[in-house]
Amino acid sequence: MAGLPPDVHYQSAVTTIAHKYNLPGVFYLDLWPAGCGQVVVVDPDVALHMTVTKNHPKHEAEKWFIDPLIGEGNIVTTEGPRWKYLHKMLSPAFAIQHISNMRPAIAEELMEFRSILYSKADTGEKFSLEEITLHSTFDVIGKATFGESLNAKSKGSAALEHWEAMSRAFATTRESYNVVRNFFAKRVVRAEGEKLDAVLAAMVKKRFEVLVQEKVDLSNRKGLGIMDLILRDYMEDIRQSGKQGLDPLFLETAITQVKTLLIAGTGTTSDVICYLMMMLSVHPDVVRKLREEHDSIFTKGVEASYQMLRDNPYRLNRLEYTTNVIKEVLRFYPIGNTARMEHPTEKFLSYQGHQYSTEGKMICPVQMSMHMNNDVFQDAKKFDPDRYAREDFPRHAWRPFERGPRGCLGQPLAMDELKIVLLLTVRDFDFTCVDLKPRKIPRVGWTDWDLTFGDRAFQQFVFEARPRDGMPMTVKRSTWLS
Repeated sequence: MAGLPPDVHYQSAVTTIAHKYNLPGVFYLDLWPAGCGQVVVVDPDVALHMTVTKNHPKHEAEKWFIDPLIGEGNIVTTEGPRWKYLHKMLSPAFAIQHISNMRPAIAEELMEFRSILYSKADTGEKFSLEEITLHSTFDVIGKATFGESLNAKSKGSAALEHWEAMSRAFATTRESYNVVRNFFAKRVVRAEGEKLDAVLAAMVKKRFEVLVQEKVDLSNRKGLGIMDLILRDYMEDIRQSGKQGLDPLFLETAITQVKTLLIAGTGTTSDVICYLMMMLSVHPDVVRKLREEHDSIFTKGVEASYQMLRDNPYRLNRLEYTTNVIKEVLRFYPIGNTARMEHPTEKFLSYQGHQYSTEGKMICPVQMSMHMNNDVFQDAKKFDPDRYAREDFPRHAWRPFERGPRGCLGQPLAMDELKIVLLLTVRDFDFTCVDLKPRKIPRVGWTDWDLTFGDRAFQQFVFEARPRDGMPMTVKRSTWLS
């Protein structure tokens, strides 16, 4: 789209259109022949109605985009009884109490991330923050899934490498109309997908064998890891039937769900960490308030705070300003996206006395347009974590994880992980973005952060919304007396 950097995320493009032409809270967008006809929703009340009150079904476009990478039958794109079965299976692993009990394990993984930052600070080298955060978040979701670290930070990860190659090749097929280029890109997608499935199959089989050999009690869902929850009903079935081993069809289902959760819990959280450090690098007052809160709610010194978190994980709930900083970064850089279709009993959306037909259309609530609307969030261009402590905060308009029954299941885990990242790093390090090319004139009217960060202010569309250039940074040890 003219005026925006290459490979810009869909949300940025639509936000630019809505802002440039001063479009209403619901409008039509005709992308034929490149895409589906859309009903774009940028009004928070209408978005709440369609995702929460009515919970419109998912549009087939989500399957076109997600299933080739994740596999059919995943919890993101399925509907009806299949989705209810998967949701019942997996939701206990993301219950707030269960996630709270995981905080010490998350912190253990992220202390290793802190050690990596120390080594970067000692050398003063330029490095890709995205690369080291990807490995760290992969290890966190790996521990949540399998109950043990996948050691991607120290040893690398074949699964992560295959996924990266796969998703970037798929992005090529989405953006290019070159038939030859797409042919070879699709071959890469298939080949890397088969390699990824083989790695995950070995991990699933290994956990299955442990459960069988050690006769682990899975009768109570509470406290079980994600992989154990996936295997729980199957283990009961084979116990009653006398079958042996993993059925190939069930193994395929298990791989699909593991892949969904590993991927969803890795890239998105890594991306937010990158944007957190980017925004904090130019907001020293916010950094100071974070450090003061961490010293006050926990204690001076990161090592002592880490031990305090292990002893009392629920203390993390008291980090209100830290939570608000994360919310503000997510307002600028949302990670969720959804595409819906008409509701079976209501084939229109109502907005300001008008009815908009949704029949045969893809309905797209665009969070960024809501987040960057001055009528919704006052002074929307301003980075202001304190806005979430005010009574007029438009709660249902903040929707980076989307809302309703089909909102992001992993939101509690992601928010905890982000809070722990800040708790364990922000007092020890000062980050600086490097290789920036700030613009003299903003590209668009709804944000001016490209005057500071250049094109890095705009998310890149790969599989998820990613930071550009791998978010190159340098880091130095802080002089904060903690």
